[in-house]
Amino acid sequence: MSKATRSLSCIALALTACFLGVAPAVQAQTPGQDAAQAPAPGDKPPQKRPRRTDRIFARDIEGIWINTRYLDVLRATRMPLEASKKVAPLVIRVQKEGYSYPLVRTDFDRAVLLRIIDIQPEDKPGAFRVVLAADDMNPVSASETTNISFRGQKNEQGRFERLAVAEPTFGKRKFQDFVRVEEGLAPLVNGIVIAGSYADDKGAEYGFSRNGEATVPGGRFRYDVRLSPKGANCSIIEEAQDEAAGPRPRFGFRWKGPALELYEVDAKKPDNLRCGARPVVVLTRKAGEDAK
Repeated sequence: MSKATRSLSCIALALTACFLGVAPAVQAQTPGQDAAQAPAPGDKPPQKRPRRTDRIFARDIEGIWINTRYLDVLRATRMPLEASKKVAPLVIRVQKEGYSYPLVRTDFDRAVLLRIIDIQPEDKPGAFRVVLAADDMNPVSASETTNISFRGQKNEQGRFERLAVAEPTFGKRKFQDFVRVEEGLAPLVNGIVIAGSYADDKGAEYGFSRNGEATVPGGRFRYDVRLSPKGANCSIIEEAQDEAAGPRPRFGFRWKGPALELYEVDAKKPDNLRCGARPVVVLTRKAGEDAK
């Protein structure tokens, strides 16, 4: 083999090792190159760069976040429809899927799904922007991205518990305070709105658990609290089942002081649910249970 051929072979081998992310087991030494020498006495070892603690990663904001003003009004009214008339609900969810971090924003009527492609620091301490795009697997131009500004400080454990977010679609880029939902959205809402044990005026027992199980005189079923601010004239509980299985059993509810009133629901027009004029049953919380 000629010297030129041997040189080309060495170059090709080195490039292959580079793309595969491995180093050759033996590296040829250039003629005249001195072997690596030990540091001379008194030489300082190379200093490691200090680890940055101000960097924000997608995993730092992973979870479910809800705007605190809506949550406060929901606690005060215990009726989602009434709460949404006073403060628009807004929920942000970041959940890892494989190597991707999709970010969903919703007002319970519409939703926007984009994927995090970068998180960049802004000028002020604790301020950063999340860069989103529909595709996080291929290069995208600036015109294809959406930036959302965040503000927040980590706690002593290095974790965000509260954030201020200038959401562009539903929040009009105005900063709102958000709190992390630790237990999941449905248990949180159920616990605020209706969870508890009740009885009617004849002593029949009713119960609604935080994890979405309803117990009524006719049996048990899984339930969801309807959070959409549109399509109904009162707050509604729906049986948790697939719409393809048929109409979902529903009943409306209103709080009047300590009394929980349940109503029949006219679902002839699924996009315009109407609660009856009078309650079909009035429930009181069983003794020994504190009101939510």
